[in-house]
Amino acid sequence: MSPIDRFKAACSVTDFAKAPNTTGGYTVWSVTTIVKGGRSDIDGPYFTAEEAAISAELLTSIDKFAKPQASTHCSVWNPDPRREKAIRDDARASRMLLAMQLGTQIPNHGADSAPRS
Repeated sequence: MSPIDRFKAACSVTDFAKAPNTTGGYTVWSVTTIVKGGRSDIDGPYFTAEEAAISAELLTSIDKFAKPQASTHCSVWNPDPRREKAIRDDARASRMLLAMQLGTQIPNHGADSAPRS
């Protein structure tokens, strides 16, 4: 599958996946690289592993250590509705920027994409 096809398939997911074995936890994907012996985020957050993998593939041309990485966030550990909204807004923005890098648009999988009579 081409990166664009993979991206379009990943766009059917509109929120973070629930993290197993947590209460209120969810998995957030990002792209990381090696910085001073540790790993540091260079892109993301993303809703899906596939989006992060596509981004990492694009970034390997300038950073051979770029790789997708998952982290668990939990709204129960530190409740803050503004943070929960911000991370989702950031993931939507990352998705939009990835679409631009791929030269495509974000497909609309919602009710708005249904044919109208």
